[in-house]
Amino acid sequence: MFGPYTHEQVQAHFPFFRSNPLGAVINGDGSFRPTNDLSYPYKRHDIPSVNSFVNADDFSTTWDDFNIVSSFLRSKPRPLHLAIFDWEKAYRQIPTAMDQWPYLMVQDFEGKLLVDTRITFGGVAGCGSFGRPADAWKSIMLHEFDLVTIFRWVDDNLFVKTIDAQTQMEDIVTRSNQLGVKTNDEKFSPFAAEQKYIGFLWNGVNKTVRLPDGKLFDRVDQIKKFLFKSSFYYKDVEIMVGRLNHVSYMLPQMRCYLCSCYRWLKSWQVPDSPRDLPSDVKEDLGRWFHILVTFQPTRLMPNPAPTEIGWVGDASTSFGIGVMIGRRWAQFQLKNNWSQYQDQEGGIAWLETVAIRLGLSMLESLGIKKGKTFIVWTDNTTTEGVIRKRKSKDKSVNEEWKLIQDTLVRLQADIESRRVTSAKNPADGLSRGIRDGHEWRHVVPVEVPFDLQRHLFQVLF
Repeated sequence: MFGPYTHEQVQAHFPFFRSNPLGAVINGDGSFRPTNDLSYPYKRHDIPSVNSFVNADDFSTTWDDFNIVSSFLRSKPRPLHLAIFDWEKAYRQIPTAMDQWPYLMVQDFEGKLLVDTRITFGGVAGCGSFGRPADAWKSIMLHEFDLVTIFRWVDDNLFVKTIDAQTQMEDIVTRSNQLGVKTNDEKFSPFAAEQKYIGFLWNGVNKTVRLPDGKLFDRVDQIKKFLFKSSFYYKDVEIMVGRLNHVSYMLPQMRCYLCSCYRWLKSWQVPDSPRDLPSDVKEDLGRWFHILVTFQPTRLMPNPAPTEIGWVGDASTSFGIGVMIGRRWAQFQLKNNWSQYQDQEGGIAWLETVAIRLGLSMLESLGIKKGKTFIVWTDNTTTEGVIRKRKSKDKSVNEEWKLIQDTLVRLQADIESRRVTSAKNPADGLSRGIRDGHEWRHVVPVEVPFDLQRHLFQVLF
């Protein structure tokens, strides 16, 4: 920024100009970042804001999120080394055109004017305006150095190379300086097996991902506070939900347990007034707490793209359950009075859910590949929806899903539902006691979970 200047001094150079209030946000390290609020004034049709003239879609750029990074690194069988390049004051390195300066002025606390000549925090086109030169810089780096790829998230850049490549980050920094792109010395990291990017630690050799040291403890401690207090402010809930949403990229199975939290936030009328913790939110946070204290924190990088393995299940109250995975199959017969237990309402919805759980047991017996998302075919519309939502109004189905979620987290796997008609469901006959066309050598022996043994057994003869 240049200045401060009086209004008369600015008027001598720009026949027309406008200013916006000077603001600031606090960075994670406690420092302040100035902002130029280009959305000011608010709700004034007679004085439109600068942002109201700008279409953010005209300034698109590339962003590489968790799923993009995970899918790419997992797809590369060779071990890779990773490095971090962080732009120093990224937005402030990118100049704006001089004919834009009259619209980017900031008024200080004494009524004088500052001329803002760089991309500002507060403009709707800021990300895209920064992203265009950043994309060009990325293309130059890929062209001039022996690299596999570069991932970008605003000013953070994850460089990827094979372990035998001779590229060094010192050379990249030198070349970037020649191009006028400065790096943050405190966040610059040389090539190594593991690097922190978008809040996760990625290992390019072992193909694993985890939360940074201490972050898992912080999330558990944060949930614990919610479980033992009765009322909270909107801001505290918003922060907690945002952090758990971040963790859910590594644990996609847990996203269903955030819906109640978002519903709570949406219903908040007065953000400055505390509200009691709803029972459904408390129950879902209890699930988060359970998983975070029991799961394996270092995970194989997940591949979110669904994998087709021919997994289909079916259930009938007249006989039992049939599950097929490719040519492999298993059949389970219901015991007499299987639904007459005090803690089990029974019903086809519960049986269809049990079929999914038994399918997971089959998959584990066959040797599951961690980090995969598997397609499950079903002819039941309700089951299709429950697989997508991971919740149901049926209490017994919900309890079964908790066990399924525990298994999915333990196996580092996930599932997606697809619909098949009953007429084309190859497991339909198995669920009705028919085994015609299924060879015994393709049977998968399954250890029926203890809590299900009073309801059904596997047919193995």
